[in-house]
Amino acid sequence: MTLVDSNHSSLVYRRALKYGLPKAYLKHYNEFLGVGKGWKWVQDLTVTLNDGSRCFFTHGMSANVLQVAQKYGMHTVQGHYHSKASIQYFSNPDKLVWGAQTGCLTNQDSLAFSYAKNFKDRFIMSSLVIVDGQPRIHPMVIKNGKWIGKIV
Repeated sequence: MTLVDSNHSSLVYRRALKYGLPKAYLKHYNEFLGVGKGWKWVQDLTVTLNDGSRCFFTHGMSANVLQVAQKYGMHTVQGHYHSKASIQYFSNPDKLVWGAQTGCLTNQDSLAFSYAKNFKDRFIMSSLVIVDGQPRIHPMVIKNGKWIGKIV
């Protein structure tokens, strides 16, 4: 499995290094999370979709995902902005390109996200799938801050 690194997953490492703890003393993500060696962490990832188009995956480069897609000239998916879920398109003479911003899979009221307790924008819990080269966002039904097992 290949995973795109994020500001949340790297927080422990960034804080440890900031305060002078040598990197040699830190566990690898896989060991820390208790997952197999088959997990690979990357900063960004470009894959070829089943329709032959290319898609760039990044944690988050801009609040406007379409600008990232335009900059890279290929489909783009990002997820850093928890209160956004959208699919936008632009075209040029050669192709139609989309940028998809997926929501998140986190509860805004959880302790880990207490920094967001006073945010006016609420997190959008959703997942994103790409089928035949086209993105689809699936919002998740939330009740009392928890996913109730339904997808819109």
